[in-house]
Amino acid sequence: MSEILQLFGQIFLIAIIQIVSDAFIDKGSMAMQSKLVNIACFLGSLYLVLNFLFTYIFGNFSTAFNFPAF
Repeated sequence: MSEILQLFGQIFLIAIIQIVSDAFIDKGSMAMQSKLVNIACFLGSLYLVLNFLFTYIFGNFSTAFNFPAF
């Protein structure tokens, strides 16, 4: 349970960083930089979620079900 709370905290921190960076970046003159920050925050959150899935969720499934080795 603590792992999912840690995941939520990390994603919340990324969201705060995105909100603060959007406040400081002028979208009129620095549109490309704003897009890059948004894409980086999205990819960071996606990485954290996929890492959580493969580490904890799929790990528990593989121990619950005995998959034969090929």
